[in-house]
Amino acid sequence: MIHDQMQFVNEMDTKEDALFSTQRIVELLMKYRWVFNFQVTRFFIEKPWKDIPEQWKKVLTTLTTEEINLLPFGYIKNDWPRDLKEFILTASELALPRNICTEIKPCNLAPHVKRGMNPKKLHEVCHIASLINDIATKTGCDVVVDVGSGLGYLGHVLSTVYGLKVIGLESKQCHTSGADKRLFSDNNAKIINVTFEMEDSKESLMEFKKLIYSCFEKFRKREAIEDNLNRADCTFHAHIEDEGNFSATSNSENQKGLHHEKDTHIKMKQTKNYPECCGNVGERKSGSSASDVIDAYRCLLIGLHCCGDLTPAMLKFYSQVDIVRGLCCVSCCYHRMTKLDDKYMHFPMSKGVGSMMSENGLVPTVPFLRLAAQETRARWKGQTEESHQSHVKAVAYRSLLELYAHQENLEFSKLFRKIATAGDFVDFSSYLEKTLSRCQFSSTRDKESMTAQIRALNEEYEEYYPFVEVITVLQVLLQPLIERLIIQDRLLWLSENGHPSYIISVFDDVISPRNIAICSSKSS
Repeated sequence: MIHDQMQFVNEMDTKEDALFSTQRIVELLMKYRWVFNFQVTRFFIEKPWKDIPEQWKKVLTTLTTEEINLLPFGYIKNDWPRDLKEFILTASELALPRNICTEIKPCNLAPHVKRGMNPKKLHEVCHIASLINDIATKTGCDVVVDVGSGLGYLGHVLSTVYGLKVIGLESKQCHTSGADKRLFSDNNAKIINVTFEMEDSKESLMEFKKLIYSCFEKFRKREAIEDNLNRADCTFHAHIEDEGNFSATSNSENQKGLHHEKDTHIKMKQTKNYPECCGNVGERKSGSSASDVIDAYRCLLIGLHCCGDLTPAMLKFYSQVDIVRGLCCVSCCYHRMTKLDDKYMHFPMSKGVGSMMSENGLVPTVPFLRLAAQETRARWKGQTEESHQSHVKAVAYRSLLELYAHQENLEFSKLFRKIATAGDFVDFSSYLEKTLSRCQFSSTRDKESMTAQIRALNEEYEEYYPFVEVITVLQVLLQPLIERLIIQDRLLWLSENGHPSYIISVFDDVISPRNIAICSSKSS
């Protein structure tokens, strides 16, 4: 069990410290916004390398693979330009700490519980389940509401390993059906899966409250039925022992019954469709009222990889629903948050971060938020020279297609989700041959003419290929700052609404880059 949050939690020491670090982050991001404020596919259209100071170019284009891999961790040389050294040191200092919390001991799972989980999912579920159980214990929560529960892997572990009741909320019917199949095979009465899409609206909040109450009522009835069946089982077992044996129609059957006399009892398997005779057993406890049912349970709201607007909605539900006493969620896909009138509805959320960004003129964009959801510097550190070259080709080749469409004023669209695979990047000719069959341009030109023009562009822009990794490493330096800004904004929002909160690095970010859990609990 986790005993002392202050020893291992990456958190804001005080609100003042948080605001000070946030101010520094906002200022740095504003100063170097040219590093990230463009679509990667428009690399050769936007030409971001033109904003790189000339003295920086001389250094950054001559780095070895080892040096470029270490740059996001504060690697510098004395003879480098002063402003470059300051940028690297400041960015690495303000980076969101991500080393996995060693206080979290992942749970061990039986083979049948692991079924269907890939290694990444298994790592995530085993670690966050342990953290969730610890928070549930501290807050006295006996029901976990798993938002975006998917196929139900996490809920299954929480119920099977820790004995928690679980309400799985999933917006996709196909996923709740899959989770129910998994549940049915294990005959687990502690899990209820519901199709529900959580949104930041009054209607959704009202529906959430009704749904949770309904699930509480189901849990109460199931508990009453189980108690009744257990009492019946015990009574019948005692009756058999008192009687000694059953009458039999033959000597051999009688001897068989006598031989198993002490081990004989009846096990009634509970199913989803409870027997008619137990239909009103739920009312036998006390004829409890709705308020009694609500008071009987305390909820912990959880989410693993809450996409886009889901985390902000969860934070607001946590703040506004009294029966929800704890929170634990890991966010992802920040760029999928909703825009309204060119402003993001849920970023910034807090008054503190909002005023800072406004004063400094820092406006969130899709590339800005997308970078926050990219891989972390931990994975970058392990890149080989070959993987760097592969990345250069992937960015450059794709950007040349966009450049051609831009210069010729053509519509460019993909016929497949992926227009190239790893094997298509051997050289530009191979790439072009494959991709032109998987995408289309709004042009009457023949394929040979287009191919010739795009090849000419490749020859013209090939000298700028080295800037792909230069810009990328600068983005890797800023990625943890943008993600920290988003997470810190959410922590500040919770603080502004009276809810102390903290963050924990719950996963190994090499395995699972979105590894920061926002946690909070309400006082009793």
